[in-house]
Amino acid sequence: MNYRGIMDIDTTNQLRNRTWWWWWWVFFFKNQDEPNRTKQMVVLWGTRNCKKVLVNDHPWSRKSDIQKEPGVVSAYGMTASWYFDGKTMMDPLFIDDGPMTSTWSPGRRELSLAGKGHYVFSGEDDTNKVTIARKDMNIEIDMRPWTDFLTDVAPTGKEYFMHLSYAMHKIRGSKARGHISIGNRDEEVEGTAYFQKVRINSPTTPWYWGVFHSETGSFIDYFMPHIGPPVFRRTERHSSRLDWGERILSKSWRFYDAQEGILHTIHNIRMRKRYENDLPIFMLSGDDGDKKFEMEMESYSRAYWRIQQPFLRIFNTVLYYNEYPVNVTKFSFESPNTKRTLEDLEPIVGNCEHAWGIV
Repeated sequence: MNYRGIMDIDTTNQLRNRTWWWWWWVFFFKNQDEPNRTKQMVVLWGTRNCKKVLVNDHPWSRKSDIQKEPGVVSAYGMTASWYFDGKTMMDPLFIDDGPMTSTWSPGRRELSLAGKGHYVFSGEDDTNKVTIARKDMNIEIDMRPWTDFLTDVAPTGKEYFMHLSYAMHKIRGSKARGHISIGNRDEEVEGTAYFQKVRINSPTTPWYWGVFHSETGSFIDYFMPHIGPPVFRRTERHSSRLDWGERILSKSWRFYDAQEGILHTIHNIRMRKRYENDLPIFMLSGDDGDKKFEMEMESYSRAYWRIQQPFLRIFNTVLYYNEYPVNVTKFSFESPNTKRTLEDLEPIVGNCEHAWGIV
């Protein structure tokens, strides 16, 4: 399996101050005490070709440029994490920065960052591992193959014009097992994981995104980047007079039905949302005439990254990158040969993103 697309930093046609690269894992851990409130953790690494940014009041500045040699690339980067432990959202779990190195060779790979702790994503063949070592915590999570479809590295992306684009490499699903030690707490965890490496070569505008695992091996994701009044939002509040008029730049919903072994794609999709207890309920539907679906996702916690970058010296652009652990409360899918309901896929674990602002 070729992991170069995941590990390399593609520097071609960079947009000055607006290109960034990030790698991240989202973990879905079983919660025996409250099965409908899945434990979730995100761990990410990233770098950007700007001079400085502020992430949740943590200042980052580019202390070195990207350096490339065969099979190795280095940069000055940042790492961050949040963790919903089944009851409490630890947001952020940590934010750190330091020299970052990515290496790859046949069958082996490693992305590491050294700051106040040591943060490593490594792998051999089709297995992967995340290791976090800090004074206040130790985390080790091993990822093993699930199914051929879920474990395969899947590239995707879109170019709009003049090299403005995004590109992704995904590992849609892995089995995950490990332990998390935070302070005096130590727990064994087990569940599933999703991985994504992203390159954004444009101003980063709002988006909707979601990913879902079913214990059957079925998989769902969607992505809806957009522009409009939400780019001018500058606070973390869900309520905003600017939350309207979204013009979707691209849209897709994908459902891999493990029973059929078929990946279904629908592009004519629509997102609606409402709020209860200041948390969103996302309502997504789609119909291409041949296939149609509806799903509703109710969030039970929230984490966000507030990313600020200087613009024209006296003004900061800001992006709120919100992530929500969710329960899928409604689901239906129909094609000429198939009908699926929530009962066919339960239990489903998932995470939804809604970002606003621009950076």
